[in-house]
Amino acid sequence: MAYDISWEKKGVYRRYSGFISSEELAESILAVEHDVRFDTIRYVINDFIACERIAYSPQKIMEISAIDGAAEQSNPNIRIAIVADKPDVRAVGEAYVAAGMNTFPTQLFWTVAEARAWTNEDVAPTFIAPRLPARNR
Repeated sequence: MAYDISWEKKGVYRRYSGFISSEELAESILAVEHDVRFDTIRYVINDFIACERIAYSPQKIMEISAIDGAAEQSNPNIRIAIVADKPDVRAVGEAYVAAGMNTFPTQLFWTVAEARAWTNEDVAPTFIAPRLPARNR
């Protein structure tokens, strides 16, 4: 397994490493969204810093975006942070944001510290989560 999931007080920290297949990526998302704790979290930090490569297709990214869109029915109050420092891995995050099948506020970051600062901002829960643009750098 090329990912670890850590449940935190208000969210989930998911760390990916090595080579990630699109199936593992989807599996890691479903593992969180099918957990009974999912309804109470406010953020998911996806840390891809240790990830060397991701095998994916645009169709799989659309599928993952649609899965997240369905999960919003259960908990619409989540922010998704994607942390990546390699151009090809960041491209996967950008493709996810562009897919637009969910409305979770989602941003890309260069560091986990930046992602934590954004996910820990004190924001009142809403039932319509606004879409935030991806961070460009």
